[in-house]
Amino acid sequence: MASVKVITDSTSDLPGEMVERLGISVVPLNVHFGDETFLDGVEMTSDEFLQRLSTARQMPRTSQPSPEAFRRSYADAAAAGADGILCITISSKLSGTYNSALLGARDFPLPVRVLDSGSASMGIGFPAQAAAEAASSGASLDEVERIARDVIGRTDILFYVDTLEYLQRNGRIGRAASLVGSILNVKPVLTVAEGEVEQYQRTRTRGKAIQALLDWTRQKPRERLSVMWSENEGDLNRLLEGLSESFPREQIVLVRYGPVLGAHVGPGAMGVIAVDTPGGDGSR
Repeated sequence: MASVKVITDSTSDLPGEMVERLGISVVPLNVHFGDETFLDGVEMTSDEFLQRLSTARQMPRTSQPSPEAFRRSYADAAAAGADGILCITISSKLSGTYNSALLGARDFPLPVRVLDSGSASMGIGFPAQAAAEAASSGASLDEVERIARDVIGRTDILFYVDTLEYLQRNGRIGRAASLVGSILNVKPVLTVAEGEVEQYQRTRTRGKAIQALLDWTRQKPRERLSVMWSENEGDLNRLLEGLSESFPREQIVLVRYGPVLGAHVGPGAMGVIAVDTPGGDGSR
């Protein structure tokens, strides 16, 4: 029986339980505070990042894993008996991680397929989850890749940030750049379209931003749903309560975004990642 290994990167925000249960390997990105470098989610947790951010004199920076880091992960998969590897990464327009994964796969003795999710957080995690579930059932590499691509094509993300400062300074603001210099206290609601951050809606308060997330989520039938958050439990509970009116709360995958994503969206951001139901109003 074919044995396919699924690999992703740390910006997928996959819960540890899911990683362990499905045997997914996660290659960490790097977060830099001055001259210090930490492996995302390995040497620095979300809480540690927020604590460090509150006292840092310089804006944190991030960098992609090296091709060698991916190649080591591929080699580990081969040593464990895999005969095919599927790697799913953060959008290539947001990070060089996709290119590192490709370079690491060059001339590797096993077939390695590398997919650009065009997204972040569980926008990567959901395709990786679906692929790993198929792999655990004995699906071939071709079938695992097909399933991952299908989920990528049905996945959208909507989120708000407290400030655009982090996205702007780290060069990840994309087509939302038009919002820079707008009135103070605006809570921009953003999406990732064609791999880039762009404006979805301009709101003035967190309450209105949360309502925008709720309205957007209810527009289509959803197969899978995730909420990414960082530090405001009151806002989180308000969003979860609203989502549970149309989607079972126990099926919502709750994730805290890690240090690398935190370096780009800043503290206090929150978002919803949704996979459209196949054949529903949102099918593509």
